[in-house]
Amino acid sequence: MSTIYENQKQDKLLKNALIVCNGNPPPKSLLYQLWEKTTYRVAADGGANLLVKSKCMPDAVIGDFDSLKSKTREKMPNTKFLYIPEQDTNDADKAVRHCLKLGFKEIHLLSADGGRQDQFLSGLEILFKYSEQARLISWAKLERMEFITHLWEEKIVPGTTLSILPVFGGAQGIVTKGLKYALNNQDLIPGKSPSGVSNLVVSNPVSVKIKKGWLLLLVQHKELSN
Repeated sequence: MSTIYENQKQDKLLKNALIVCNGNPPPKSLLYQLWEKTTYRVAADGGANLLVKSKCMPDAVIGDFDSLKSKTREKMPNTKFLYIPEQDTNDADKAVRHCLKLGFKEIHLLSADGGRQDQFLSGLEILFKYSEQARLISWAKLERMEFITHLWEEKIVPGTTLSILPVFGGAQGIVTKGLKYALNNQDLIPGKSPSGVSNLVVSNPVSVKIKKGWLLLLVQHKELSN
């Protein structure tokens, strides 16, 4: 399994944002690692309630504040609170737009799953929606995921499980390197074979080249404890 950020250069970490959403609480060790690796931290509404329990004070809290506890706000005297009442998008979407306006090109999301299937799918939609503007990575206890296109390449520990899934229309002309089950100018289309699930890293660097379209990339990492 790969450790988080094992494959990323330090200079890429100087202008990254972290958004903590109001979903399932993440392992504290994962929260702390991402907190240290990012330079701007945002809570999406009730995500602030999760942060205050871990004594992590964000730079900003964004949303319609329907799930923000008053006691949480009292404990964050140096945090900016940006009230956005519109209901056309959810709080995670508002937080992503805020980070994009500030110029962040790499945005990490925690607790974006929400514990419900509709919330999970909404989180995927947000990742896809803004992937042309920045690299968005959503983290969970056992894996991270992001949408990729054109060329993606990283160094990942051999034996790591990696999946590439055609969830929003699929992709064509895919060539992979460093994976046990290679694709050589093949397509991944929803509902058709081959499948891109549960591949294994066998050598480095791992790369996925896509002629046309987008794929959802999922990379497992070590289980992190609270």
